[in-house]
Amino acid sequence: MSSDAALPDSIEACHTLLRQKDEVISSLSSECQSLRQDVEQLKRYIYGQRSERHTGDDSQLTLFDQAQYAAPDNGEAGDDLEEEITYRRRKRSKSDRFPEHLPREVQTIDVPEAERACPCCGEEMPVIDTDIRERLEFVPGKMIVHELHYPKRACGKCKETVTVAPPPSSDAGAASLLSGSRYGFGVTVQTILGKFCDHLPLYRMEDVFARAGVTIPRSTQVDLLAAAADLIEPLCTRMRDRLIASPIIGMDDTPVRLQDASLPGKMRTARMWLARGRPDAPYNVFDFQTSRKHGTPDRDGPAKFLSDFEGYVCVDAYGVSDGVYLGARDRIVASCCHAHVRRKFEAAKSNDPKRSAYALSFYRELFDIEDACAELTDEDRLAIRRERSVPLLGRFKLWLDEQAGDYRVLPRSSIGKAIRYALNQWQPLSVFTEDGGLPIHNNDTERDLRRLTIGRKNWLFLGSEAGGEVAARLYTLTARAHRHNLDMWAYINDVLRRLAGGDSDLDELLPDTWAMAHPEKVRSYREAESLARAAKTKERRARRRKLARK
Repeated sequence: MSSDAALPDSIEACHTLLRQKDEVISSLSSECQSLRQDVEQLKRYIYGQRSERHTGDDSQLTLFDQAQYAAPDNGEAGDDLEEEITYRRRKRSKSDRFPEHLPREVQTIDVPEAERACPCCGEEMPVIDTDIRERLEFVPGKMIVHELHYPKRACGKCKETVTVAPPPSSDAGAASLLSGSRYGFGVTVQTILGKFCDHLPLYRMEDVFARAGVTIPRSTQVDLLAAAADLIEPLCTRMRDRLIASPIIGMDDTPVRLQDASLPGKMRTARMWLARGRPDAPYNVFDFQTSRKHGTPDRDGPAKFLSDFEGYVCVDAYGVSDGVYLGARDRIVASCCHAHVRRKFEAAKSNDPKRSAYALSFYRELFDIEDACAELTDEDRLAIRRERSVPLLGRFKLWLDEQAGDYRVLPRSSIGKAIRYALNQWQPLSVFTEDGGLPIHNNDTERDLRRLTIGRKNWLFLGSEAGGEVAARLYTLTARAHRHNLDMWAYINDVLRRLAGGDSDLDELLPDTWAMAHPEKVRSYREAESLARAAKTKERRARRRKLARK
């Protein structure tokens, strides 16, 4: 109704009109608030700090002045879990040498022979010490052409017999990788590393090879990648079999754009799933699917991958509701990721700081319990979870129920969505208290999947379904090498050569087995860096817990 329209004559009609306007205003205000929160989250995502480290104080736990929600005394909750800090980190000196594993070219710059005599007595001065100054240099890669000369021998008398030496076994393997190809394994390995580790599209790989002296067309690179993917298919299948034999796996997926052959110039959304095993099955297996939904004509999401799996699957809320059960509720138990729930409350801080702070403080204590018992056995960890985490979850559930019924918590607000998200997934969120081997979050799987999402920003889309299968296998090959800190070039090169040469012992080519057989090819310095970062994080958290108890 326009502002200059005639008002109703009766008071009742005016009241009805006012009520209608109030409803419209309320609806628009709610929508405006929701849109404002979306804008704030987008601004934070683009310009703000990405870290979600919680720095609030513990008094937030009682900000609603509700005794039934109060957390147990921090000293009581963590006395038996407190770590004693008995070490100090050495400050890095500016004179530290570069890592010992790097090859070195030593150049000795000595005092000229004419100046070695002592100016006081004339005696020749011996060497008493050596100053070592290091300078790091980079030597670019180079192309090498291997020329194989096969002299032909013929009988000069009868003019009928001609003989040529057979190709060496290594060259026979190269020929079987891509029939008639002039490119060796090194080119194939470098193409794999460039596309699936360094996230370079193939047109950029053309430039990389051109800088080294030769242009390798994208069509040739595609053929090399496809041949390598076909070669490693049995190895990927073996890893998948080992993985699903484990009782616990983590799964996550991400969308990828796929060219639709039936609609030239059009794209559709496919999915790339990652299944990550525990230490008893330390493999990362990628699975390409054209659809996320169960029951589609050509694909069933991860149903085919999990068709003979029995155990726990750690997933996000989507996996719980639609993607992992897949009609197999009797053999698959979904364990939901608490980190996803925590992020919902982190995102709601601008909407409702007090309620968000309460939820984040709960998660701070819950994750502290997990961090303190991370190095314990599964049995000991389960006992601590039942003693500490289960009561904490009960108090948090009670708080969630009451907040969901509070009229001040709008369902469409960020805090309302976070509370509803947690309540909807509460049963799978509690599954980690049934088995000490279950992780409380799925962050490790998400972190490993992030390598693909970084690459997706560069290569943008997959050209075909066959290209998706190739990408899944080659991501599997590189991800497992990265997870085991292997020299990726050496590992992939050895795998391709041995498979092309007819080696059928797939177990020897699994990354964990290969690492034990080739310890010199394990990047121990990367393992040391990871351990140092973990020790630093553990020390920081232990100090924080210690300060919280004072």
